[in-house]
Amino acid sequence: MNMKKGFTLIEMLITVGLFTIIITIAVSAFTNAIRTQQQVSSLISAQSNVSLALEQMTRDIRTGYLFCHALGASSTSPSSLCDDNSDIPDPVGQNCTIDDTSGSPVWTCPTLDFYDAEGNHINYSWDDGALTESINSSTPQSITGATVSVTYLRFRLFGQLEGDNWAPRIGIAIGIAPSSTDPAIANDVFNLETTVSARTIDCVPNSSPAQC
Repeated sequence: MNMKKGFTLIEMLITVGLFTIIITIAVSAFTNAIRTQQQVSSLISAQSNVSLALEQMTRDIRTGYLFCHALGASSTSPSSLCDDNSDIPDPVGQNCTIDDTSGSPVWTCPTLDFYDAEGNHINYSWDDGALTESINSSTPQSITGATVSVTYLRFRLFGQLEGDNWAPRIGIAIGIAPSSTDPAIANDVFNLETTVSARTIDCVPNSSPAQC
């Protein structure tokens, strides 16, 4: 008797169904792994980009002077202490707020205006999702790359008044998000904050550019 054995139609359907489910799970896990890797890479790239920009800022601030301070200013009002001259690309004098409730005034400004160790007029500000730098009233240039979007920028200044015997202390608060079309990370904002103390205690603007 010649008996031919094989799979029934039901067995074939069950096998194909199980195989399809397993492949779907495997492909989904692989796709999720690739997407997660891309998200992590975008986050690392954004953080690394801003870290380099902050390193440049802190280096200039540490050796800088006359922070957010008009030449010859001696008043304690934000509008006269923060440089609001017409040669500044983004004046901060009208946008700073002051908190003197503790007896030691602290200014919060959207931009930072000062002179670096070589006497260059430096202005750091936020513009259209980028951290920008202007040197000697030049057109502001972005110092952050296309991989990161800056969502906000704030500077807190303490000890920058002449004769207060404090070393200027500049707090930098910045929010960043990866420049990505992936909604899973595009709206993720990372808040970074650092504080830098300048080496010079007091500066007297007795020349142009001012010298300490």
